[in-house]
Amino acid sequence: MKKIFTVSLIFLCLSSTFAQKIYHNKGFGITIEIPQTWWEDNRNGFPAEIELSKSERKKILDDSNSVFLTLFYDRETIKEGGNYIPKMQFNVASNYEKDFKVLLKATENNVKIQKKFQPDYKLVKKPKEVKIAGIKSIAYVATYSMMVNGKTTTIRSFTYVIPYNNYVFHLNFTDEINGKDRSKEFEAAVKTIKIG
Repeated sequence: MKKIFTVSLIFLCLSSTFAQKIYHNKGFGITIEIPQTWWEDNRNGFPAEIELSKSERKKILDDSNSVFLTLFYDRETIKEGGNYIPKMQFNVASNYEKDFKVLLKATENNVKIQKKFQPDYKLVKKPKEVKIAGIKSIAYVATYSMMVNGKTTTIRSFTYVIPYNNYVFHLNFTDEINGKDRSKEFEAAVKTIKIG
C-alpha cells in the first residue's frame, strides 16, 4: 500500500510539473502551450475564439500597425508582490516584407530604433534565422532596464518573429536578470508553437 502511495505521489508531482494549458487563436491560427502556473490577461487582446476570413483578417491588420493578441504572467510571481515580470506577450502585424532577407533587415533596423528609446538596450544575441513550427523565422535576445515594483531592474527579452502568409507574429518572452531564469520555460513553449 505504501509503495502504491509513493508511486502515485511521484506521478502526481511529475504530471503537475509538466502540466500545460493551450492557447489557440482561431482568427490568426497560432497555438502554443503555456505552463499551468501562468495566468492570461486578455482584457485588451483580440479574442482567441473568433474565426476570421482572409478579408476580415486583412482589414484588421491594415487598420492597425500591430494587433495585440494576449499576455501571460506567472501567477506565482504575481502572488509574491505584484511583480509583472516575467511575462509572455503575443502580437501580430501585416508582413510588408515578403522576402525573408528584407524581413531580417527590417528586424535589425527595429533593434537599432529600440536603442534610441532605451539608452542601455543591449543585444545579447543578434537577430538570426531559426525554424519555428517548420517556418523560417527570426530570434534575438536583448537586455534593458525598466521600473518593476518601484525600482529599476534589468530585463532580458527573448523575441521571435514568425512570418506566415501576409502577416507576421511577434512573440516576446521577458524575465529579470536578477530573478529566476525562465529561459528553459520560454524555450519549451516556443517548441510547442503550431501555425496555421
